[in-house]
Amino acid sequence: MNVSKLCDIELTYTSLESLDYEPGGQIYGAMEGSVAGERLSGTIRLTNLAVRRPDNVNLPTLRGVLTTETGQTAWVELDGVATLRASDQARVIAARCIFRTGSAELRWLNSAFVVYEGVLDRVAVGGSARGALHVCEVTVA
Repeated sequence: MNVSKLCDIELTYTSLESLDYEPGGQIYGAMEGSVAGERLSGTIRLTNLAVRRPDNVNLPTLRGVLTTETGQTAWVELDGVATLRASDQARVIAARCIFRTGSAELRWLNSAFVVYEGVLDRVAVGGSARGALHVCEVTVA
């Protein structure tokens, strides 16, 4: 498998609700940010519906819209796992990302297998995440 960087991504929580219930909880938040790369650049708006597990692992479940610099749009879904980094208690995240679009310019994203790796400094309004999206291409003949 070939893995190549698609773009950098930066996000900031603009709103956040954290609900506690036994044995875990639920996060409901809005994030805004940008993506920047040779093949994909623009803005992104996401809603996070993350489950908080009792073992202190969060399950990011983000849905939203990417708008490119040329005005094209794509639906975005990220689903992953966020664990605490021992050194500073930031959340390190690994997720898969799926796109859906009718844009001819972005149609290649509909069949791309994309993964995200990143870090969220804190789960709070103003908390910022930074990371990268990577495209995985099958090489099995």
